[in-house]
Amino acid sequence: MYKILLVDDESLEREALKIMLEQFKDQVTIVGEAENGREAIELDGKLDPDIIFMDIKMPGIDGIKASEIIKNRNENKAIIVLTAYDDFDLIHKALTLGVNDYILKPVKADNLLKALSVQIDSLKINKSKIKEKELLLMDKIISEEENEAETLLNSIIESYVISSNENIDYFRERIQLLLERIIKVALKFKLRQDKWINEEECFYKLKSLENIESISTYIHEILVLVFDKTIEKEIKIEESDNKKLNHLNRVLEPALKYIEENYREEMFLEKMASISNVSPYYFSKLFKKEMGMNFTTYVTKYKVEKAKEMLKNTDIPIVNIAAELGYYECGYFTKIFKKVEGVTPTKYRNKNY
Repeated sequence: MYKILLVDDESLEREALKIMLEQFKDQVTIVGEAENGREAIELDGKLDPDIIFMDIKMPGIDGIKASEIIKNRNENKAIIVLTAYDDFDLIHKALTLGVNDYILKPVKADNLLKALSVQIDSLKINKSKIKEKELLLMDKIISEEENEAETLLNSIIESYVISSNENIDYFRERIQLLLERIIKVALKFKLRQDKWINEEECFYKLKSLENIESISTYIHEILVLVFDKTIEKEIKIEESDNKKLNHLNRVLEPALKYIEENYREEMFLEKMASISNVSPYYFSKLFKKEMGMNFTTYVTKYKVEKAKEMLKNTDIPIVNIAAELGYYECGYFTKIFKKVEGVTPTKYRNKNY
């Protein structure tokens, strides 16, 4: 079912639209109504409709501005504007902003249903393309084509980000479904002989991640684990055992130095790989092999060590220490610290200061 949001400052207009949309009741559901652009923007964020019928002229934030804001959040959102015969300048402006279609008022059932059919077909195509990419990703995993798999995963994540409208729960749900399929394929085709993964632990970890960037990094790390069995073979082909260690150190050195000098920033694996002049998946493999832990865990532990130094040697408030380390929510910093050290920052300071 496709979700529809109706936006018009006149209740009679909204009621008329609902009556006309009855013909599509097996394909669409009306999830909300708004009387102005401000409400439309709020409901779009809360309800994440697939299609929005938007009146152009409304008090306060009009349909043009509301459409622009919504399209900036999700360019794939389908918006059909409703306008009078004398609004052609506004129609042109709306279309240049990316609005998908327009219907002239008074709205006729045939015109509405035709416009709706076009948008539903377009949404079906978009969803079909994502499914095709997901299936192709599984094929690349089975055939051990790592570079191609990584490229596809990036594309899929980008599609999820757009379709989720920055809704973290929806994004996490899509990633979890994809993660389930990746794990299932990896185990079924014995890409890993050891018991390297625990589904429950993976999903628990996924639920603990609080932003799109960290979730994206995590599923990349899982994909790296799937291909990890080939790393030794690849390295041995390229270099002897003695040269290998030197090579790995040279690869990681720029990233480790960057972390040391910029630990206050939020760290992303992709950026570290770029600094080291290697691909993200190669960097991730080498990092775990050399450091004994994945990149995210290393950065977290490094920051906690810095926090411990400040807790022991200064009287800086904990909230300021958190901010100094790039954690702008003190509660989240406390949670991370306790997970690593087993005690809260306050208890650690009381014991060691």
